[in-house]
Amino acid sequence: MRPHLSLLAICTAGLSAAAAAKSSPVEYSTEPGYKNANHIFNTIQDSMRQWGSSLHHNGVSFFLATVPAGTQFYHGTSRSSFVNGTEWLAFEPEHAMNFARPHMGPPRRDPQHGGDEKDGKGDKGPNHEELRRKSNTPPVEEAQSDEDAKGYLHTYAAAKHLRLVYIDGMSAGKTQKGTLDSQDVLLFNNTIGNGDSGRQGPGPMGERERALGACELAEDTWAGRIDGVLRMEAGFEVILCDFERDLSLVNIIQVNSESGERGPGPKHDDDGKRPKGPGGPGGPGGPGGGGGGPDSSRWARAVSARYTGIGGHRVSLNYDNFITAFTYDIDLFPKDAIHPRLDHLSYAELEPIRRDLTATILTHDPREFSWDWQATTDMVITRYSEELSYFSSERMVSMESLRAQIGMLLEPFLDYSERNAVNEAERCATQFIPLPYQESPTIPARAVHGVTHSICATLLEAAAESDLSSAQKRIKELMEYLDWTTWKQCRGCQDNEICVIPIWPMGSVEDYAHPQCKDALQPYDSSEENYWGGFR
Repeated sequence: MRPHLSLLAICTAGLSAAAAAKSSPVEYSTEPGYKNANHIFNTIQDSMRQWGSSLHHNGVSFFLATVPAGTQFYHGTSRSSFVNGTEWLAFEPEHAMNFARPHMGPPRRDPQHGGDEKDGKGDKGPNHEELRRKSNTPPVEEAQSDEDAKGYLHTYAAAKHLRLVYIDGMSAGKTQKGTLDSQDVLLFNNTIGNGDSGRQGPGPMGERERALGACELAEDTWAGRIDGVLRMEAGFEVILCDFERDLSLVNIIQVNSESGERGPGPKHDDDGKRPKGPGGPGGPGGPGGGGGGPDSSRWARAVSARYTGIGGHRVSLNYDNFITAFTYDIDLFPKDAIHPRLDHLSYAELEPIRRDLTATILTHDPREFSWDWQATTDMVITRYSEELSYFSSERMVSMESLRAQIGMLLEPFLDYSERNAVNEAERCATQFIPLPYQESPTIPARAVHGVTHSICATLLEAAAESDLSSAQKRIKELMEYLDWTTWKQCRGCQDNEICVIPIWPMGSVEDYAHPQCKDALQPYDSSEENYWGGFR
């Protein structure tokens, strides 16, 4: 077997002076077409994943999404009748169970807005009994005056392939950190909650207003080509514009009214009324961490089970044709913000994004073929994540050892007959990019190439350093640029534990900085400083 050639010689032999100069750091994807390559890469990597979307919580991207016919959803409510109009659906039953509870709070929503009647009697909908018979659902005893004292879990199935717009990040989190910027600022032009939208209605934190606004866009601006929007909070949810048209009833069951408070979050809003979510607008709770109750462990586990993806091919995204603010010439990080923001930008600055989003929806079908770029980012991360962590750690004891390790990692791209570091970096960078996309690159192809080229070039330059400290400094700067959430993952959680990160409205500043394994029965500590701050 040929011995590994020292990469110090590799990086200096046959290179231009600029490529070999140790004083010239790698430029991280600032050339035209590669701006924000690291952020676009992470947008693709985090999409439809609870873990990455919770840590990179300020999404500024929109994807065409498809949910296949037959996919089951869940809706929690105080009503035993089929839901009509615009409402919320959860992908996990534990998420919806948090809202399968007796009615508490203000009068029911006006039925013309797709909600329940104010007098509490409700409307079964014209096809309720027929749907119940077709689904072989046993009749639920219809409550009259005491119906509000019960909670029900509805199970529905998509009656067709649902066409959705997926808004990335923690876009259902009602925070002041920017999680709602892509909706409130970009889509609705700061009209939510100030009386300018013409869509006021019951519901906390502007959620009913957002739902009606999204469905107006779907019907009018987007010409009826979209059935609803897909978002994430402590679980993924769909705001579906027309329950009666797009869903089939599977069953309706009455839940155990003695099971107590549900969910790992706090038990009540400040006014003592239960918050709302998939089964009503809003989210899973009020401010702070902590909380518990009989079902908190099951819900926390259900959320953490989706850290790495929604699973079951329940959602597919069109990665070749998506819209992201990261490709536009706007300042997304004002005052060196850690997470992207849109609230400082004018209507005119954001108008090109709105226009391009509409054009994408009108010209592309969510189900058309696109390359699975998330799988490509997975291959990049599994190849380099642990290696970079090791190379930058105290376990790396000498420059000679680091150079040898880099040599083994990059050897498949080194041509021993003609040494050229520029060509070697490019061969390394294009390893996972399909040839057609190398010849005609799309946004994700350019982002992946920008990231992989930064990795390969940095490793070559690190190997050319004469001392370990300088080489590791380069690698640490690269890791800061990449900002992969894999480096925050817990290791070695026990069977009764989950890796805890802030998931609105729960979680602390410490949970964000240093995720740890914690008992799933009590994952959040209410005595710690809440990461999310106040509600929006």
